[in-house]
Amino acid sequence: MSICLEHSMSDIAAFKDHLDGILALASTRRIIEDAEAAGTFPRSIIELLGREGIFAAKWQERPLPALEHTLALSERFGRLGCGGIASGVTLHDSAIAMLRRFGRSARLREVAGQAMAGDAVLCISATEAGAGSDMLGLSSTAVPENGGFRLRGHKKMASPSTVADYIVLALRGVDDSREGRDDLALFLVPTSQLRVGKAFDIVGARSISTAPVVFDTWVPADMMIARPGTGLAVLSWALAQERFAMAAQILGACHLALGVTVARMKRRKSFGATLFDHQALRLRVADLQARVDMMRLALNGLIADGAGFNVRSASAAKVTVVRLGCEVMSECMHIFGSAGVLETESPLGRWWRDVKMARIGGGTDEMLWEIVAAGLEPDHENYERLVHEWQPEQVD
Repeated sequence: MSICLEHSMSDIAAFKDHLDGILALASTRRIIEDAEAAGTFPRSIIELLGREGIFAAKWQERPLPALEHTLALSERFGRLGCGGIASGVTLHDSAIAMLRRFGRSARLREVAGQAMAGDAVLCISATEAGAGSDMLGLSSTAVPENGGFRLRGHKKMASPSTVADYIVLALRGVDDSREGRDDLALFLVPTSQLRVGKAFDIVGARSISTAPVVFDTWVPADMMIARPGTGLAVLSWALAQERFAMAAQILGACHLALGVTVARMKRRKSFGATLFDHQALRLRVADLQARVDMMRLALNGLIADGAGFNVRSASAAKVTVVRLGCEVMSECMHIFGSAGVLETESPLGRWWRDVKMARIGGGTDEMLWEIVAAGLEPDHENYERLVHEWQPEQVD
């Protein structure tokens, strides 16, 4: 079924058509449904996407990702209604982004090629117990040793670490030449050199296979993605890619939920009329659909205006779309009534939990708002011209 990889799918329309064909296959649906039921990330989905040339077509020979391909891939996975699997694919692709953009060694480029071919599964982890999103509060370290680095520490949450071959770790790089100064660094480490714990039983997105990892291992210098002092910048760049993809993923999930809810409204009757005939419900869903449509246009606008895509705009997109997604899922579940809260009758509750998890993964609302706030600019000129606050001395 595979077409001629990047050359045949360089056109975005061909990429979408091929991806739609893959996801429509009964065998693909089985992989996703079985993994969702088991609550485990399916390694076979990465292998399938790699074998069918999806990652190769997305990257081609570019050092930077094609955002239109990211939007298509992530939104379509969001429409599958399996938030954990969609997030795992996003993390794998975000790790590829780091290796393609910043990997300088032949070894890092080799792993990037394996990941694009689906022969290696990648994951990313920075979070530690007590540190959370505070990258400067990490306690894990990378100390120079025998021409490489001794890595020591732990990560509380690494996804999907239970099936990954390699993990990107954010660590404090201890440089003896600068006494007392620690800087963030990034390393790619085979998971065979880590102790991966049992996957957590989490509220939503269960199929992402999130587990803790502990390590005390040595890696050669060519496994360093970002040297001490540059890791935060590289990680921020990668997170911008991830957050854009997460926004697209949630839009896809909203598309699925709204479509299913409208079908419910046209079938279900209440007080002698379909739910869709009740204006209060119909207009509520219309409002949600309008905002979802506008956010999709906004993401396409970021693609069209390449200069406008950055850490700040990606953060703004993610926090805005995810909060909208939580509202969409909550309202859809409400409209479904009793069927919306019964796990045996509809997937609405599961979708609601999956989207809620997205408000934490990839950066909490508050952290992303801080990034947006850092770029706020005062308009002193118009303030002086338009604002005339009363002062006591103005009294006659």
